[in-house]
Amino acid sequence: MTPSAPGPPLLARDVPAARPPAPPPGYRLGIAATIAVTRLLATWRVEGAEHVPLTGGLIVAANHFSFVDPALLGASLPRPLTLFAKAELWRSLPIRLFCEAMGVKPLRRGEADRAAIRQALEVLSAGGAIGLFPEGTRGPERPRVLKPGKAGVAFLALHSGAPVLPVGIAGTDAIDAPSDLVSTAFRRPQLRVRIGPLLDLSGSSHAEVHRATERVMRAIADLLPPHYRGAYASSPGYTDGRTPL
Repeated sequence: MTPSAPGPPLLARDVPAARPPAPPPGYRLGIAATIAVTRLLATWRVEGAEHVPLTGGLIVAANHFSFVDPALLGASLPRPLTLFAKAELWRSLPIRLFCEAMGVKPLRRGEADRAAIRQALEVLSAGGAIGLFPEGTRGPERPRVLKPGKAGVAFLALHSGAPVLPVGIAGTDAIDAPSDLVSTAFRRPQLRVRIGPLLDLSGSSHAEVHRATERVMRAIADLLPPHYRGAYASSPGYTDGRTPL
């Protein structure tokens, strides 16, 4: 999500507050299916759920290594997420129907998508949670590593006042395409979702979006094993007394 440049700034106060929207029926069905399939095909562990606030506006920011990351992210949190996905997915009718059933919102990458920004601010203003992948894309590189983050997450945090919840997802790079799901059943990859402490970016100025983005990305990197940290390899890692990375 690219910060908006042209036109007047779009702030959280410009969006009327409302009650958090209930997730569509398809969301709960999709999450239930994700949980069942993940437990069947992989060893899945979620750590740090105590860091997730159950109410109030929340921006969940995670790394993106596989097409399964959005569903796995939603299944790993104890509250519903409004997810955003690249608008190109809407060209496929089956994927479009699935996204709409799950309440996923389209996002035009590489430009100031004011419609997506407004939708995100509406959810946050109503006390809901949104899920974003600040890298913006998985990319073709192998092995998968963390890429430099885009400014969208920090932009939304600074304009809405909502905290950012960093999440590190490890192991999903073994599932690069839907066809990998068959072979995955025999390999049972280790999937680990680590949730870190909340980041409060409210003290940053709008001129510090880049610095705030670095803070978000390093928090995500700290939750990943060292070989996944890529552009943020110097991050020391987050220690919470659990099993070492």
